[in-house]
Amino acid sequence: MDSAVLLYMNNMKISDYLDDFPYDTPINIIGPLYRSGPMQEPLLFVDGGSNYRIGNAGLSVGDGDSSGYPMDILLSTDKDCSDLAYALDSIPADYSSVGLYGFLGKRRDHEYFNLGTAHQFLESRSHPSTIRFEQAIIGYTAGTWSFHREGLFSILSLKDTWLTLHGDCCYPCRDRTRFRVLDSLGLSNVGHGEIHLQTEGPVFVIYESTP
Repeated sequence: MDSAVLLYMNNMKISDYLDDFPYDTPINIIGPLYRSGPMQEPLLFVDGGSNYRIGNAGLSVGDGDSSGYPMDILLSTDKDCSDLAYALDSIPADYSSVGLYGFLGKRRDHEYFNLGTAHQFLESRSHPSTIRFEQAIIGYTAGTWSFHREGLFSILSLKDTWLTLHGDCCYPCRDRTRFRVLDSLGLSNVGHGEIHLQTEGPVFVIYESTP
């Protein structure tokens, strides 16, 4: 991964920037398809996401191929990971909450690989952590979780795992149940309130709007 870095424009690493924030502070990462307003720091602008940067807020990182602005951390275009993967890999282990904004839509292949990158991030955490793609997808590490849902949702795993699911949903898994990779067992559930999830590995809860 070291070969991914070409130049630190401000002599600052992502870990150095994050040192100024408490570990329980959510990290917001802005991507090239960002469509919302200003957000609070800590902010990481990944390549084209820097087009939405206001002033000197946050830190930008990427190879610059989709940005109109210079990167604070400039990566080589000839590397074996995505700009997002580099950013996530650089977040110290003590930070447990990440929000991704502007990484869904347009190129489907990017969406798939962004989800895989998020899965790798969750696997790397040594304590309960979450990673969220806007309000559409939230990923959880192994552990016990609760979420509120009124409407459709699906549970997706990118690695074989075991879980239980109960609460206000149409299709609970009250007994410990094996979820295989991309298992349709988790497809199209319906929530009516508070739902409780206990999982032995990373999973994603995907929220869908009711037609």
